Amino acid sequence: MQNVKKYVEGLDIKEGMQYRATCPWCGGKNTFTATKEDGTVLYNCYKLDCRIKGATSTGMTAEEIMGRLRPQEKHKQKEEQELLTWPEHVVSPSAEHTLHTKFVKRWDLEYEYLMYDVKDRRTVFPIRHEGRLIDAVGRALDGAIPKWYRYSGVADVYKRTIGKPNGVVILVEDVISAVSAAKTVPGLTGLAILGTSLNVTMMKHLEDYYKIIVALDPDAAHKTLAYKREIESWTGLDTRALRLDDDLKYKVESDIMKLKELV
Repeated sequence: MQNVKKYVEGLDIKEGMQYRATCPWCGGKNTFTATKEDGTVLYNCYKLDCRIKGATSTGMTAEEIMGRLRPQEKHKQKEEQELLTWPEHVVSPSAEHTLHTKFVKRWDLEYEYLMYDVKDRRTVFPIRHEGRLIDAVGRALDGAIPKWYRYSGVADVYKRTIGKPNGVVILVEDVISAVSAAKTVPGLTGLAILGTSLNVTMMKHLEDYYKIIVALDPDAAHKTLAYKREIESWTGLDTRALRLDDDLKYKVESDIMKLKELV
């Protein structure tokens, strides 16, 4: 595994960019990808019989750091007027928050920016728009009701993309599935619905893509088809329905293969 990291660290990948090539371990044609985000390179081979995947920190160059600071300075005034301010009981996670740590390991979220609600024992997924914190979604870790909690209720959706967006978005039902989809196919945008049904505002979130994939949970197959027809009628965009064998967050190999065929 050390040789894998050395190979990845030797790749000249710029911040926010994706590298795709033949896997140097299994020989799969164009199945190896590496994406750099926040100074960390996420790498993975999509071939089913190849288990190469992981992450390694390569840091950021001075140019990349300056490029990151410039937009921050541009939006500084907006960020100072964030729509959501963290309550005192929502903190940065630490090793003592064992429920959070187990949850993160269970769903492969080690490289996600997350917070922790110590009062309600929830892992919290921040939602930003144009650099501003506008909302957050908290997942209960001990069976509390509701399972998912909205901290402001402002956001309609939760989006996650790793690397440069490729113009394809996948509509899922929960935040973890959105992250899983984004990590499975770098460039793909995972979009989780934060309400019970589609509305005009949600449709607007889909207008920037050329292809939409609807992949709701297996027990909602009828809703998947209904959403597919509704989105296609509303947007006029190429919209596909993906029939899953299990929730996307479980990363069942048959579901992963079907997803890659559609992207």
